Amino acid sequence: MMTPNMQGIIMAIGKSRNVYDRCGPEAGFFKAIKTEYARLLKLAQEDPPPETDYRLQHAIVFFIQSQAPKKIIERTLLEQFADRNLSFDERCRNIMKVAQAKLELIKPDEVNMEEYKRWHKEYRTFRETTMLILIGLELFQNKSYVEALLYLIYGHQYNKDLISRGPYRGHDDELISHYRRECFLKLNEKAAIMFESGEVEEVHNGLTLMNELIVPCLPMLLADEMEEKDIIAVEDMRNRWCSYLGQEMEPCLQEKLTDFLPKLLDCSTEIKGFNDPPKLPTFSTHELCERFARIMLSLSRTPADGR
Repeated sequence: MMTPNMQGIIMAIGKSRNVYDRCGPEAGFFKAIKTEYARLLKLAQEDPPPETDYRLQHAIVFFIQSQAPKKIIERTLLEQFADRNLSFDERCRNIMKVAQAKLELIKPDEVNMEEYKRWHKEYRTFRETTMLILIGLELFQNKSYVEALLYLIYGHQYNKDLISRGPYRGHDDELISHYRRECFLKLNEKAAIMFESGEVEEVHNGLTLMNELIVPCLPMLLADEMEEKDIIAVEDMRNRWCSYLGQEMEPCLQEKLTDFLPKLLDCSTEIKGFNDPPKLPTFSTHELCERFARIMLSLSRTPADGR
């Protein structure tokens, strides 16, 4: 399937046909590249609904919104017009050759290639962050909370890092924070119910879930500038487990609880590496945009529980 970039370039070349026929390939190239830049600039200035994110379709929209240097944007657009996949008809092929010649004429001091690479790496990070978030949200909706947690944690961390460098470099932090927090609470509820069952295997599985997943991840929940909703969520979790201290239970359960509680109560806010980020599949731009739109359409923007 043709990428949105390629679709836009072919449409722009189509709109330059009259200029191309009258004045030749170079004039046609200038008309086409100006047409495509104007289209992308308009997309960057729009306020689309949550399910539509033009940054996922076009790196240049991301660059414009993130205030990348003009030279970075110009070179990126020029490289798109120089794509060899444009050689399927004579007009596209001739305009592609003009773009390739223009690329070769760019002097080393005209575009800082290290800066160019940094901006493209930033865009790749944005796409990877989007993938982490949407996979985490899909798993959350499927009630696969254990699998969802790491995606939401890493998606949230990477997103915070992106928006710290500019508000248009990431996604809605409040939305991601909400589902990350809800995932913690649902896993805590699951582990607590297992512990309450009193069955040896269930108790073991519940405490394993807490020790191996929840407790190591809590510093990340507590480190985000100490958001009040996150603090309340952590206190809810701790109170749930502390409430068992006053209840009658088998000595072995009492012992396990006594061993576990200090870990829950004393977890440091120092974030330690506890797991590698989840491995991401390869998404085409079309699939990424489609899945992003689907998950955003399905989410409630105003959670009813107020957390």
